[in-house]
Amino acid sequence: MKEHLPLMVSDILSRKHFEQAIILAGEEGLNRIVKWVHVVEVTNIGNLLNGDELILSTGVAWKEDEGLFISILNQLVENQAAGLCIEMGTYLAEIPAEVIVIANKNKFPIIIFQKEVPFVEITQDIHTFIINNQHRKISDLRELYAQEKKRVEEIEWLQSWIEGEHPLDEINEYLLHHDSKPNSSEALVLVAKVHCIKEKCSQDGTYLKLLYRSVFEQNGFVLFSVEKRNELILILLNNRPNKNVKERVKKAILSIKDSEFIRKKGTTKLYMAAGKVVERLTDIHKSFQSAKETLRIQQEMSKEETYFYEDLHLYRLISHMSKHMDLQDLVVEYLQPVIHYDRKYNGKLLETLKVYLECNGSKQETANKLFIVRQTLYHRLQKLENLLGEDFMNHEKRIALEFMLLVKDYLSPQFLERKSI
Repeated sequence: MKEHLPLMVSDILSRKHFEQAIILAGEEGLNRIVKWVHVVEVTNIGNLLNGDELILSTGVAWKEDEGLFISILNQLVENQAAGLCIEMGTYLAEIPAEVIVIANKNKFPIIIFQKEVPFVEITQDIHTFIINNQHRKISDLRELYAQEKKRVEEIEWLQSWIEGEHPLDEINEYLLHHDSKPNSSEALVLVAKVHCIKEKCSQDGTYLKLLYRSVFEQNGFVLFSVEKRNELILILLNNRPNKNVKERVKKAILSIKDSEFIRKKGTTKLYMAAGKVVERLTDIHKSFQSAKETLRIQQEMSKEETYFYEDLHLYRLISHMSKHMDLQDLVVEYLQPVIHYDRKYNGKLLETLKVYLECNGSKQETANKLFIVRQTLYHRLQKLENLLGEDFMNHEKRIALEFMLLVKDYLSPQFLERKSI
């Protein structure tokens, strides 16, 4: 490619990751100028484009809807995008014939990758080339600077929103400016955290953000997102008049966790924690705080399948108690003899006590769940009576023991081990 000349789609084909790419349609438009590259996985894209952008996509937003695919293609043509690059296989198996006809008619290049490609690396490569070789005019660079400044300001605004610093009139003005005024004032915050291979975190995070947006919009939510440290915070505004917010959020979470992207990342652990649903947009910070608490309990207790704050029940009470008293001392007071015995003899009495209480004192059910014979269970129950007292199944003491077992689960094991019990 020659320096200081406009970068064209045909030039892009010689870049890294395009070696095996195929020009499927619009070959007469390979002389279109490329000023920037965008990854797009949403259905309403008119406000995202300034013209001359090369679009990268997996097609997740329209994978089962040919009409939606055609609508998106028409938006790209109308907004003078440079071309569309699609990764095949992940969400799309073929390109509809009507799409090819429209692309050829408008001399709009459609380029396909026949295997997964790293969109993040592609955009970094092309953006670096454009800037280093001064392919953009000074006015374009100023525009880029203004766009980056605007992006930073928007992130700061969203961070202030989740901290509860904006009044209602400012929030409404922000939503109107983004053409995102929802049909309801219900909202919640969902915190997502992914544990992945370090060098792939950035790429995975980019894909996940696109996946979140597509799935939650399909389930009736207006979504805003902001990254904070190593977490992605999603502000979900209910955009449907019906009240089944929790059911739709859970459906979206399960859809994301069951997506091909997540299943392909077998070693990736994804936490998604939803805060309580609030009735006022000025209370977003309350949902954010409860979402953080839900995430903390998920991680500390391996309860990643409990997605909602209100489903934590007694653990919420335990969490509040832990801020005002030493819960470890309580655990020691009630369970010290059993913990001490298990450590000394590997007696599995604590596990037996927990299952026995869960089974409401049914010996047969307890033995079955523990995969032991009843004689072994009788021996363990006798040990428990000796250590806890014959009245350990009496109503009040039983409730106290059940609660202490939950407290023990809540507390990090390393803290409990510091106690001399």
